[in-house]
Amino acid sequence: MSAPHPLSPFVYVVAGLVPTIRAGLVSLLVLAPTLSARAEPPSFAQDFTQGCATSAAPDLSAWRVSGALDPAVRPLRLTCAADAEGSHSLRIEVRPHDAYDAGNPGDNPTERAEMQIRRELVKFDRPVWYTFRFRLEAPWPGVVNRTVIHQIKQNIATDAEIERGGPCAPANPFFKIEAGYRTETGSAAFVTNVRGTDDCRDGKSPEPICGPWPLTVGEWHRVHVALKPSQHDGETDLRVWLDGRACAPFTGRLGYLDHGRLDANGNPVVDTQPRFGIYRDALPETLQAIDFADIAFWQKAPADDPAWAGLGLKSAP
Repeated sequence: MSAPHPLSPFVYVVAGLVPTIRAGLVSLLVLAPTLSARAEPPSFAQDFTQGCATSAAPDLSAWRVSGALDPAVRPLRLTCAADAEGSHSLRIEVRPHDAYDAGNPGDNPTERAEMQIRRELVKFDRPVWYTFRFRLEAPWPGVVNRTVIHQIKQNIATDAEIERGGPCAPANPFFKIEAGYRTETGSAAFVTNVRGTDDCRDGKSPEPICGPWPLTVGEWHRVHVALKPSQHDGETDLRVWLDGRACAPFTGRLGYLDHGRLDANGNPVVDTQPRFGIYRDALPETLQAIDFADIAFWQKAPADDPAWAGLGLKSAP
């Protein structure tokens, strides 16, 4: 019988470790997708599921409700909604004369029931990413109407408003989404508009950059927005998706360069943070209702978040 090889104990030890090493490598391989898919959490999120599952009144502590809306009817206009499957959402309803505004001469009278995020999430020259779901409730009016369901504003400075002797009419939103009835589609339609100018007296109207795309009443739709608003041409970065369908990117000016609201340091400010709800031309004897869910905002690119899967979003370097 030959003598044992002098390295055989070492060989035996290594051989004994192989299964352990193999198991460790397998564990790392299994864990790797989890580590790479770790998502940046949103800086603001509310899906209304938790609060509405236990109460008929939604938790609106993070929101401001339309100031002109009669406080007595606010609990009737912002309520919880439930599906047959048991999922919950926020329902916003507007009825004739809710927050009624006759407008300036030549303007259409308007009505609204909206809520606005209290936190400062959108700033000029800073990127933000957000998503939300909405569902138009039947019956949705089949008459041509400007029906805004989401908007962000830089308003005109108070001393520049015409009603106070200034040169400018009140500001249009620099970004808004509408879901009113459109003759082009013969249905409710998704339309996005932008507004930006270096002279508030130029008389420009909001510029449509997406749609009209048909919307299905009674079904959920999801919107994604990547936004870096700027008052300099070529420096805005605005990308919008409806149910994964991309709008053309927009890079032009947003807001009012000359008489827009400024902060204490003289910088342009988004003084009306994102609003959700219904803002419409007055519709006598007509009720509208829309459900919202899964509202979330990120301050860093959420490329690894499942909510953004398939959109080709890249993480920040």
